[in-house]
Amino acid sequence: MTQKIRVLIVDDFADTRESISKLLYFEKDIEVAGSAGDGHQAIQLAKELRPDVILMDINMPGMDGIAATEAISATIPECEVIMMSVQGEPDYLRRAMLAGAREYLVKPFTGDELADSIRHVYELSADKRTRLAAALKPAPAAPAPEQESAASGHLISLFSPKGGVGRTTIATNLAVALRSLTGKRVALVDCNLVFGDVAVMLNLHPHTTISDLIPSLRSLDRESLDRVLVEHSSGIKVLASPPRPELAELISADHLRTILTQLKSHYDYVVVDTPPTFEDTVLAVLDLSDRILLLATLEMPAIKNVKLFLEVAEALHYPEGKLALVLNRADSAGGIRVEDIEQNIRFKISGSISSGWQLMTTAVNQGIPVVISQPDSSIAKSLLNVARLVMTEADAETVQVKSNTTVRGNHDAKANLGLGKLRLGALAPFVSRKGPN
Repeated sequence: MTQKIRVLIVDDFADTRESISKLLYFEKDIEVAGSAGDGHQAIQLAKELRPDVILMDINMPGMDGIAATEAISATIPECEVIMMSVQGEPDYLRRAMLAGAREYLVKPFTGDELADSIRHVYELSADKRTRLAAALKPAPAAPAPEQESAASGHLISLFSPKGGVGRTTIATNLAVALRSLTGKRVALVDCNLVFGDVAVMLNLHPHTTISDLIPSLRSLDRESLDRVLVEHSSGIKVLASPPRPELAELISADHLRTILTQLKSHYDYVVVDTPPTFEDTVLAVLDLSDRILLLATLEMPAIKNVKLFLEVAEALHYPEGKLALVLNRADSAGGIRVEDIEQNIRFKISGSISSGWQLMTTAVNQGIPVVISQPDSSIAKSLLNVARLVMTEADAETVQVKSNTTVRGNHDAKANLGLGKLRLGALAPFVSRKGPN
C-alpha cells in the first residue's frame, strides 16, 4: 500500500479545521495527522508528528502563520507548508513565500483544489525526503580497496545563516592559506550562484564558470574541470559563479553534487563559499561537506540565526565534529561575550578571527588576500589558525613539525648572533613550569 501523505491542519477556528478534515476524508492517499489552533501549538505538533504537509492559516492571534512557518522551515525542514488565507493580495503571497511556504491557497477553496495542492507540494519535496532518509540510514560497510571511491579530498564549506559576516573574504583567504601551509592541491568553488564574489575578491576575470560544466556533467573528468577552473597566482584553482543571475537557475542540487564529488577526487582540499539560505543547492553542499565552518559575529541577529541553524543541523543528523563555529571580528568593541554565546547556543566556539577592517578593505579592493598582502598581521595569523583547524590530522601534524623546525632554526640563528641568552632569560618562568624533579 502506498504511504499516505500526512497533513497537519493549523487554524484558529475549530469549524474551519473540521471543514478541512471533512474535505480530505475521502482522499485515499491523504490523512489528517493532527490539528492546531495557533502558531505555538503548530510548532510543537510539527516536532512531535513530523507531518509531510502543514496547512497553515496566515492570520491567527498570538503567533501568526508567517512566524510559525519561519520557525518550522528553520527547525523542521522536512515539513512543507501550504499557507491559507482569505486575503489574495500579492503582498500576502510574497510574505508567505519568504517565510518558507511552498504554496498559497485563498479561502474558500474546493476539496479538489486542496488535495491537488497537497499532492503537488509533496511531489516537489521528493528530493528533500530522499536526502533526509539517506541521512538516517546506517553508514555502509567500508568497500574493498579495489572498489574504494576515488573521492578522497577534504571538502570544507563556509556557511552562515546571516549575510555580512565576512564569509567570502574568509573563504578566499582560507583556500590560499591551505595551499600555502600544506602545498597541497586546493580548489575554491563559488556556490553563491546568483551574487558570487569570489572572483572579484581574487582579482580574477574568468572566461569560464561553473555554468560551463553543466552540458558535460555526464562525462565530467579532470580534463573537463581543468578547462573551466581558473588558476590564481597563489596556486589555488577557482571555479567561479555564473556571470549572470539567470544562469544560476540552470544549476540544480544534483549538478552541484556531481561537480563537487569530481573535485574531491582530484583535489586535496575543496573550499566552498555558500549563500546565507536554506535552498536545496546549499543543503546539497552542506550534506557533502566533511567540515562546515559556521561563521558568526558578536551580534544578536547573527547569534540568533546560528542557533536556528544548529537546530536544523541536528534535524539533519549531521555527525559530531562536522560543524566548527568560528567567530569573525571576535575582538570587536561592544560585542557579546564569547562565554555568553556558548551558554546561549550550547555549542562550543572552535576558532576566532580578529578584526582588521582597514587591512581587509584594502585587500578586498586590491584583490589580494590578506594572508598574502599582510602575512604578519594579527588577522592573517588568525586566518592561518582557522586553516589549521580544518586540515586533515596528517597535514596538521606535518605543518606543526615544519613550524617547530622553523622556530628552532630561528632560535639557533639568534643564538649565534649573541641573542640566545636574552631569549632564554625571557623564557625562564615557563621552562621551570613543572617544578623541580
